[in-house]
Amino acid sequence: MKKLWKYLLLGVGVLLIWLFFYTDLIKYPVSLTDMMVGIKAEPNHIPIDYEESYATIRSCGKRCDNLNIIYEGSKERLVVIATNYVSWADDPKWGKNTIVPGTNYYYQNNDGKQLLFWKDEKEELELGLEYTGEKSLPKEELIKIAKSIKAEGKQLD
Repeated sequence: MKKLWKYLLLGVGVLLIWLFFYTDLIKYPVSLTDMMVGIKAEPNHIPIDYEESYATIRSCGKRCDNLNIIYEGSKERLVVIATNYVSWADDPKWGKNTIVPGTNYYYQNNDGKQLLFWKDEKEELELGLEYTGEKSLPKEELIKIAKSIKAEGKQLD
């Protein structure tokens, strides 16, 4: 019976670790993200009426995290994406045909989902915005949101 309890507790522990680090099922307060994963990417300019904001965190390996900060309203949703994972240069999001002329931002519109990506070389972060709503936002508005984000990434010891 003791062995059964030991294996049961071990299984529950592994499940909790998996839920906490490898899924984005848990909603965290936005203000705690820099303390939990060492990444901060909150926008100062949010042009939507949102009713709820929260963060989800998913691990992508040792010293690698994906942070999503979600602002949800009844008719629109804005997600700020920040990761210290370095994607490949041939990733379609970095395509030459998706760059916004005169900027370092890459824009895509996939079936009503607007995406904007950029890199913060100093902080060693890849950042992005994902917007969905009844009306699309102009690229300039997405860039304004992106410029309002003061991203911070730090290695946790």
